[in-house]
Amino acid sequence: MRRFIAALWFALRSSLQNFRRNLGVSIAGVCTMGLILLLVGGVAVGTHLLTSTLHDQESRASKLKIYIQDGVSLADIVNFQHQLQSDSRVLAVSFENKDQAYQEAQSKGTDIATAVNALGSNPLPASLNVDVKQLRYLVQLDQVARADALVDPSQPTDYNSDVTPKIQAWITGIEVGGGILAMILLAISLVIIMNTIRTAVYARRTEIEIMKLVGATDWFVRWPFILEGILGGVLAAFLASGILAAAYRFAYSTTRGDIFAIPFDAAFTLLIVAALFAGGGVVGAIGSYLGVRRFLAA
Repeated sequence: MRRFIAALWFALRSSLQNFRRNLGVSIAGVCTMGLILLLVGGVAVGTHLLTSTLHDQESRASKLKIYIQDGVSLADIVNFQHQLQSDSRVLAVSFENKDQAYQEAQSKGTDIATAVNALGSNPLPASLNVDVKQLRYLVQLDQVARADALVDPSQPTDYNSDVTPKIQAWITGIEVGGGILAMILLAISLVIIMNTIRTAVYARRTEIEIMKLVGATDWFVRWPFILEGILGGVLAAFLASGILAAAYRFAYSTTRGDIFAIPFDAAFTLLIVAALFAGGGVVGAIGSYLGVRRFLAA
């Protein structure tokens, strides 16, 4: 136990000494990696905001209005409603009569009241409003509705075949693209850490050779550099998360109340900060391990 504590203390002390001895290179590595982590965090936040907006649009689009023909009995409508409600793809179904459809149209600021007064009757059909579990089920339920005899053949539903696939494509594209870009940036930061550690190893090559000659194991030599890499990664994450959180908060404050206001998600912000610290430490450790391993193998 004492040997383990002594070895750990030596590794910690050596890592701090290495960082100070190569302060210029270390600071440059921290700043560069911090910039990359900032970009990774910015990509993550931007992807989250875009996907949140698209998911909000998706939740609004995941509603299907099935228009009922005039003259259909209430019993037939209730049976059709129960049929839809029992479908595993459906969350809820509600009935909207002609008067309710008129009131809804009025609430949206349309000119329906003028049209009704001119016609002398309410032209809006009754409908079944279906909340769908997933956006991809809309086209299937639209086909189910069109095949039913109760549905108005001239305008069966309000399904828009152009908008729905585009929303799904945008969500998938943004999530995949953001993930790929984040992985590329993390790979770049890994290379930076490797080069920084290799520089430190080369500067201490004589000391390492002496340590090896007196019986030091590869891991005894390796740990100070791994801890130095973790330290650099954590400092870079601290720099990146501070700038990112401040920028996110500033964007939220300046756009609050605007049409294109940016929502502030405190839980997601904490998650991103934690992920940056964890990612910085892990990338720093892996980069240091790879940098030292090549030297020791030689």
